[in-house]
Amino acid sequence: MALFSFLSKLLRGPHGLAPAEFLTRREPAHPVLDVRTPGEFAQGHVKGAINVDIHGPDFAAAVDRLAKKGTLKADQPVYLYCRSGARSGRAARFLRERGYGEAYNVGGLGGLKAAGAEVGR
Repeated sequence: MALFSFLSKLLRGPHGLAPAEFLTRREPAHPVLDVRTPGEFAQGHVKGAINVDIHGPDFAAAVDRLAKKGTLKADQPVYLYCRSGARSGRAARFLRERGYGEAYNVGGLGGLKAAGAEVGR
């Protein structure tokens, strides 16, 4: 188990949070982005998450739309997840490069479920 925890930390990088830590920090006003495909999202997602497919042709435009609506704010946390944590890591780096200093990769949906995240369809 310790090896899995170590590897999970490496995958999430320096701006990652363990699923359990995310669940204790999360506030309703702070957005959670699911960066998986719409099909993956439809199969189940963290309650309240917003689907923004990192591989979609309009990922950057979708981020800009969320910012214009006030959903994303550069001075507030935004949490990102995917299936394993790899895509959400890339998305978190993208957001940090655009000024979102508190963009956190919280890993994969399986880990979030195991930590007690409420998941729905």
